[in-house]
Amino acid sequence: MSRKRWLVADYDKALARELAEECDIDALVALILVSRGICDPFEVEEFLSDDQQLGDPFDLADMDKACQRILSAIEKGENICVYGDYDADGVTSTAILYTYLKSKGARVTYKVPERSEGYGISIAAVDQMHSEGVTLIITVDNGITASKEVAHAKSLGIDTVVTDHHLPQGELPDAVAVVDPHREDCPSPFKEYAGAGVAFKVVCALEGVSGEEMCQGYADLAAIGTVADVMKLTGENRIIVKRGIENIDNRAGLTAVLDVAGLRKRGTNATTVSYGIAPRLNAAGRVGSCLRAVRLLTEEDESVVTALAKEVNEANALRQQLERDISEQAIQLIEKNGMQYDRVIVVYGEGWHHGVIGIVASRICNRYGRPAIVLSDEEGIAVGSARSVGEFSLYDAIASCRDMLIRFGGHAQAAGVSLAMDKVDDFRRGINEYAKSVYGDMPFDTLNIDCKLRPSAITPDLVRSLDVLAPFGVGNPVPVFGLFGMKIDRIMPVGNGGHLRLEVSRDGAVANVMLFGCSAEKLGFCKGDVVDLAVNAEISEYMGHEQVTITVKGIRPAGVDEDKTLKQMRLFERLMRNEDIQGATLTRDDIVKVYRALQSGFSGNEEALAMHCSLDYFSMRAALEVLRQLGIINCTNDGGSLTVTLNAVEGKMQLENSPIFKRINNL
Repeated sequence: MSRKRWLVADYDKALARELAEECDIDALVALILVSRGICDPFEVEEFLSDDQQLGDPFDLADMDKACQRILSAIEKGENICVYGDYDADGVTSTAILYTYLKSKGARVTYKVPERSEGYGISIAAVDQMHSEGVTLIITVDNGITASKEVAHAKSLGIDTVVTDHHLPQGELPDAVAVVDPHREDCPSPFKEYAGAGVAFKVVCALEGVSGEEMCQGYADLAAIGTVADVMKLTGENRIIVKRGIENIDNRAGLTAVLDVAGLRKRGTNATTVSYGIAPRLNAAGRVGSCLRAVRLLTEEDESVVTALAKEVNEANALRQQLERDISEQAIQLIEKNGMQYDRVIVVYGEGWHHGVIGIVASRICNRYGRPAIVLSDEEGIAVGSARSVGEFSLYDAIASCRDMLIRFGGHAQAAGVSLAMDKVDDFRRGINEYAKSVYGDMPFDTLNIDCKLRPSAITPDLVRSLDVLAPFGVGNPVPVFGLFGMKIDRIMPVGNGGHLRLEVSRDGAVANVMLFGCSAEKLGFCKGDVVDLAVNAEISEYMGHEQVTITVKGIRPAGVDEDKTLKQMRLFERLMRNEDIQGATLTRDDIVKVYRALQSGFSGNEEALAMHCSLDYFSMRAALEVLRQLGIINCTNDGGSLTVTLNAVEGKMQLENSPIFKRINNL
């Protein structure tokens, strides 16, 4: 994982104690709420209440027009088509509106484009619906940028109701109604709905209720779309996800997915949705037809949904393998061409499966700690997915290059883009120039720590007390605790070496913590090292006994100077991009210190190496690069963990033969 800025929350302990007393809640829960800015007793009661009410669906602009046209179509027996999208948010949106209209006796069908057809409604799709006698199209999770397609439908005598949650681009489509909370003139106080959230509000409006009465039938689907699309779990989304999780067992297709995936016994929460259900619904369209996911959510026949659940589970396994293969290829290309130092990584590969490049972009983003755009060839066009970190708006960055693009859309944190193959290099330069002009040095992603704890404080009772804060997700993350100054006593590989269990201690208190997806070689630390840990904690069951599982979310050497280290990291990146590094220094002695440490067998965390050599981060990394340039070492860096091989060399090091050394010393 990439290095993040660790931020320990600032909080008022006295205020937390008062809040705990006044609201009759656990002291740690009060402290976490205060650390997240929820300090008023009324806000606390509202946040923790199970009786929160959903807002009026007619707060959304054009909702009245949308309902009027849809109800008229039902009454007249018109042919209605719900037009969705191929991801988990799109298929749940489609299922919500289709099943509701079907229950009202509407003549309704649905269409969802395959990934190979591209995102959103197309002219060809409109023509096909026209040939089928459709007179009303209702888009879900798309349509806000489909002005051409809506106009074409209108010319054929087809009305369109657009329901979407993506950002508008210029003028709104000339539809009968455009229901999107991001319209500038939309009075809705809540804006963060997923596409499925907007579809849920539409069925509430059609039914003429605020929402509570509709939760049992539709909140499960809205919850999955909301979690899958990584929307903030605050405000109405928190209510929708809470109600939805309570009702997941009511839908045959979802219980079948949980059974096939072996997730039923663990209980259902937002994590189950995020890592269990949503990836499988997405996989249906990533490596096959997304229509399987819509059928899974709309069918009631047990044998049919069981077969479909097995199909999407197998698709998910294939997706995971494709994702691993393409990630490895992308990382090789990035590091071969030095793109790991770009402000925005843009990587292209031929034949990369279009269905998984979004997940690959997330992996690259996570590995290098910077925005990533992964492009693949689709019939002569470079089509890609983008993911961001921190406060960097990918949507704005991509929009700055709109003249080079065929199409783009999305959010600040995730977007899609297509462009001509011969424009890829121009696009890479353009988006990096934009990032340089707006940000200079790129912002670091953050690891937010709610509070520091002693390891002995993490008990089953403490962990159970946090349940009132669920559901967890963006905007309301699982609490993260800091275990600082912990000595590593044992390193124990588990799961065939793919994961690690560490025994750590401080002041006589011992804790066992898990690092998932990390081998001993990639850990970067050794027995006896003193580290800071950022951890989550949850209750698990082992052989019938309840225990606490502590999972590591971040690890760094204890005592690190955070601000100085992060500045030095960005300075080193400027060095590798041939940008201004005024004030940087590197001496022969610095290089000798690093070389001697490597000779003595050091191979581990790069920050630990800098501390071991009594050097700042820049000097240590620059020294490694000089040694690499001179052929003295081979060095790979996987998320801050160094693997170094010493090469056989004769004679003295001729530092002047290193371009890096010459450049720094010519300053």
